[in-house]
This record gives sequence, structure tokens and C-alpha cells, in this order.
Amino acid sequence: MKVPIFNTLYSDMIKKKIKSKNLRIDILNDLSLKEVDYKKFPLVKILKIMPNNYSLFETVIVSANDTLVSLFLNNKIKFTDISNTLLKICNTPEFNKFKSLKPRNIEEIQNLSDYVSLKISSMSV
Repeated sequence: MKVPIFNTLYSDMIKKKIKSKNLRIDILNDLSLKEVDYKKFPLVKILKIMPNNYSLFETVIVSANDTLVSLFLNNKIKFTDISNTLLKICNTPEFNKFKSLKPRNIEEIQNLSDYVSLKISSMSV
């Protein structure tokens, strides 16, 4: 399972805009915004560790998620293991270093994606 990494590949090279209509809140029934319950949605914590600028860390997240979802679909891990393992992976020094590295070319992104997938597959997940 591969997901396009649009933001990483085209961050400054192409200024793409998606045209859409203004959001009509009045058609959303009883919209009620609340604080996120981290116990119920633990993966939202990943937003706190995201860098402010684009980096190779996004490639780590997307590749790790793809691999974990694939493992789940193949009945090798439980659904709840996806978010728990993804948070653990994102907090390791091995992958944290990519927060400060900007992608230089597509090959670098592909190599990192393959490395992350291989690393997760080789772990005893």
C-alpha cells in the first residue's frame, strides 16, 4: 500500500491550490467542537511532535503508517497496535533526526520510505 507524499515532493516547487466553496457551517447539524480526548484518540498526540516546516519526518510517518496498516490487513497486528506503534516509532531518536532534514530528491524520499517499511517489518511488532 503506497500513499502519495504530495507535500514532501512538491512543497516549494509547485504552488497548487484547490478551489472549493466556502464552508457552510449552518448545514452541519449541531456542530460541537470539543477538546480532543487523548485517551480515546491517542494518535492525535502526533501533532505535537510534528515539525513546523516540511521535512523527511512526514515521509517517516506516512511510510510507517502504510506498513502498519498493511500488517493489520494481513492479520499480523491488531487495529489498536497501529496508533500505538506509530507513536513509538515517531518518538525514537532514529527517526526523530528526520525532523530537521529537508528532502533533496525523490530517490532520497523513496529510500527512506523503503528503510522505514523494512525497519517496521523486521521489528517484532
